[in-house]
Amino acid sequence: MATTPEGLRERELEPGVLRWVLDNPARRNAIGPAVFEWIAMRCAELRGEVVIVRGAGEHAFTAGFDLTALAKHNLLGQPHPPDASLIRATSAMQSADATFVAALNGYVIGAGVELISACDFRLACPDASLRLPAGKLGVVYHAAGLTRIHAAFGPAIARRLLLAGEKVDISDARPSLSALVERAQLDEQALALARRIREQSARSVAGNRTILRALDRAQSLPADLLEAHEQARRDAYRALASNGEG
Repeated sequence: MATTPEGLRERELEPGVLRWVLDNPARRNAIGPAVFEWIAMRCAELRGEVVIVRGAGEHAFTAGFDLTALAKHNLLGQPHPPDASLIRATSAMQSADATFVAALNGYVIGAGVELISACDFRLACPDASLRLPAGKLGVVYHAAGLTRIHAAFGPAIARRLLLAGEKVDISDARPSLSALVERAQLDEQALALARRIREQSARSVAGNRTILRALDRAQSLPADLLEAHEQARRDAYRALASNGEG
């Protein structure tokens, strides 16, 4: 197993149950490219585990992509869009031989919304919320991420997040949750769910999970639409890079 990068902790709670903690308190648990790259690599090593994902502390699950990393690593000037590591991580989660449980201990912003959309289960405390500031930043989301968010939260919530830039209280997204639990019980309930999953036949869980994930992305988009969307996405990042240079 690769050493966990700064900003993430992994702990084995019991055999077959792992907890990943997004731990970047100075940046409200913002996630840098190194963390996403680690997730992508770690997913290839998993063999039937249940992985609980939460944010450190009691207020933020994550503030999203660590924008300081864009300047630090000059990601906006690279040939690949700066969200390439996020795409690799969430795609790896969707193909991993593991079940992911997001325990939402606070607000979830930006890339965090896509991260929890790639999870198989979502539990949340009542004051959790969702926000996608793509419009304010001038970002065009990649098609796979849009598909995941649409599948996880439904068309109405997806539009509120992506087109209106609204902060969505988690109570409005209740159908996307496996449970809404009090903060004091969040970790306990996430572990109880992980144990129930582990009690099932591993073969059954893996087989059913594969099809359920496929159903979430079942709507195929025309190739020309995807190509045009990808071009618009890259143009948006180029505009961001140009503005940053000015």
